[in-house]
Amino acid sequence: MMIQHPAKEIDLHRIALRYLHTRVQNKTVLEKLRRSIERYGQITPVLAVQEDNGEFVLIDGYLRVLAIKKCKMDMVKVQVCEDKEMDALMLMLRKGNERRLEPIEEALMIAELIERFEMSLSEVGKKMARDKSWVKRRLDLIHHLPEEALKAVQSGKISTWSASRVVAPLARANPEHARRLTAHLETHSISTRQLAGLYEHYKKSNRNVRKRIIEDPSLFCRVEESKKQEAEAQKVKNGPEGAWLKDMNIVYHILIRLSNRTETVFYRGQPEPDYNDLMQAFQKAKTQFEIIERRINGYERPADTGNSETTP
Repeated sequence: MMIQHPAKEIDLHRIALRYLHTRVQNKTVLEKLRRSIERYGQITPVLAVQEDNGEFVLIDGYLRVLAIKKCKMDMVKVQVCEDKEMDALMLMLRKGNERRLEPIEEALMIAELIERFEMSLSEVGKKMARDKSWVKRRLDLIHHLPEEALKAVQSGKISTWSASRVVAPLARANPEHARRLTAHLETHSISTRQLAGLYEHYKKSNRNVRKRIIEDPSLFCRVEESKKQEAEAQKVKNGPEGAWLKDMNIVYHILIRLSNRTETVFYRGQPEPDYNDLMQAFQKAKTQFEIIERRINGYERPADTGNSETTP
């Protein structure tokens, strides 16, 4: 349990931002904090441990300190804990105080614990109530990221989702393409939905198509978005009749395949359980066709209705 004293105001220059590089600097959140502090002052204190030289190592509250600096304030409210630096970091990493850490932030913190305090993967996992494989997977997030991508995440230029779900796996397969995609994401806005679609398309494409995708990811996203809009417009234009006709054509081709396989799946001496399963599926499909046929027959044909309304 972390022992804390009442919050007190401390000069900003005495706050050591030792773990700033482990935090993602979300510009939107940072600006929101700046406006709030500028209007109401600092409400929630940051958390720090005091060193023998009188400095205070910031454990939690990095975005608040950055926001306070942007407000050109000289003092910061700090809650000092008596725990050792390593223990305070572990508790913060395990429970979180200011907010839930991003996976890459957790990975960077774990890397610090291993390097600075010479902890093993097993020790970190035990203190976090996690197994060793979970710790390793977290570290893999940063170990497989190109340096440019990691810096872009830390500065808030690309999201942790983009880095962990797209850039990292891409870097394992093609580091150069990962670097070029990262550079593009730093200066162009691509939604996570678009980026996920781009990566799925990339994985299925040949080398030439992959090269074109990476040359201009935004262009690829615009083209794909245009295709989706055209397909949606066509769907609206065709209405439910078009959707019904499309599905019926699909069923027609499925029935052709089933017909061609019938003599293979039905044969003399067939085990009764197999035959029963197949016939049960056939009867279900046949019943649905009969239901559709009855519903169709329950309507008057357009040629017979004249100007009168049709009723089922």
